[in-house]
Amino acid sequence: STISTTPLVGEANRLAKACSKNRQLCLTRQRWDEILKFAHDTGGRIFFTLAYLQHTRDDESGENDQRDWDSTNAKQLLQYTAQSKYANTVFGFELGNELTHKHKIQNITRLVHAYEELRYIIDETWSATNDKNKHKPKILGPASIGPSQTTKLLKALGSHIDIATYHKYHGGGKDPSIIQHAKGTSIIQHPRNFHELSNAVNKYMDKPEVWIGEGAMAYNSGRQNITDSFVGSFWFTNLLGAISKSRPHTVYCRQALVGGYYELISHETMKARPDYWIAHLWKKLVGTKVIGPILSPIRKDSPDEYTFGCCEGVGYDTLLVHTFCAKEERSNPIFVITNIDKKSPFSINITVGTHMTKYILTGKGGRRDSRSVVLNGNQHLTIENGQLPVIVGEDTDDLVITLPPVSIAFVVVHGFQVDECVSPIVAATNETSKIKHASSLITEEQPQVSSDEYVPFIASESEMHHPVTIHEVQQLAIAQLLGAVAFFAFIFFLRKRIRRSSKH
Repeated sequence: STISTTPLVGEANRLAKACSKNRQLCLTRQRWDEILKFAHDTGGRIFFTLAYLQHTRDDESGENDQRDWDSTNAKQLLQYTAQSKYANTVFGFELGNELTHKHKIQNITRLVHAYEELRYIIDETWSATNDKNKHKPKILGPASIGPSQTTKLLKALGSHIDIATYHKYHGGGKDPSIIQHAKGTSIIQHPRNFHELSNAVNKYMDKPEVWIGEGAMAYNSGRQNITDSFVGSFWFTNLLGAISKSRPHTVYCRQALVGGYYELISHETMKARPDYWIAHLWKKLVGTKVIGPILSPIRKDSPDEYTFGCCEGVGYDTLLVHTFCAKEERSNPIFVITNIDKKSPFSINITVGTHMTKYILTGKGGRRDSRSVVLNGNQHLTIENGQLPVIVGEDTDDLVITLPPVSIAFVVVHGFQVDECVSPIVAATNETSKIKHASSLITEEQPQVSSDEYVPFIASESEMHHPVTIHEVQQLAIAQLLGAVAFFAFIFFLRKRIRRSSKH
């Protein structure tokens, strides 16, 4: 990025050369102003990756990672941003992208010093504005690939960053096997796949928080007719459910808005891809608090049949149920259900509540390779003249929901308050019921903590992390045992109903 046109020794030559080849490689003042204003007008927040590798390049040899990071250009951008009236649209900055991938850098100590310098520049620059209303940007990183690389970098950088970021893809877009994976249950991620990273963040950061800063089903721009079609939405939906259960993950950044075949908006037609509608409905309907494990109700093989991913076998995990607190009606539960089976519909009886609102998504014509999505069998979701459609769910007093083959459903249950979804003050003054279909107290295995430590706890929309003492956790453990009895009783009943419906 470049903000200044003032000649810089060595650095100016590289920037001028890059700009002469492709103006899109240059970030000008005008373009940066447009980006900041766009974020402001749309209510967005930006986190921006500052260049590292080329600013460690030796001028004579042309090799990277040969000298300390030259922060001159980055400092110009930061100082210009701090003076902007839209400065608060900038959430934070990363430094470098996938630096240890393919051994781009070897000197981790040099990278640590660069992060220390970035912290100093941000502190100094935002303090100099003397404007208390301007929020100082956070520092994110290391923007690495995979658990092993990220763990190694976090060991060195954990105390120098505010939020850990890493990149995660299921496979490569050029790999032919991604086609078969996408059409079966092997593409679905289990929360345990994120535990190694979560453990590293908890170990090396004082205030652990981790984002997937870049991700999609397949890298190398995705795979045409897979990552840009409805079949890819089963991976996306279940991924969002899985990372929600793997704290301290709090944010998923999808690659990409426009570009490649993993895009949310088509670069060819500017129409929304199926995954756009998954993201839109998730944001609209699903709250931030998770209830219970991912359910796979059709399993028949072991005592662990009530939880997802216990065993291998044909047809397993074709129907998965995620449960959350609803976003708008926070005391009520919402089910996010995926039926990846291409032949069989499934009926599920909701045994609580008075009525429900359902949003059932299918590919156009029932096709899983469709690039268009139909809501509740009659509304073709599309963006016309830049305007989002009015999306209204189907209200029904019938508490039996039938999922067609290859479908995804968001189901909000009304008339039933869930203790796990109600704030403690409200729960103490109003009668609420323990939810019988899932318990927020049945959690994935978490790192052990000593009695004087705090553990992160996802609790509400406005404050993602509330500190909970170990004493409170012990109290929750007692409630967990009681909730588990109701949980398994319901699942036994639910499984019987599903088997009966599938036979019909």
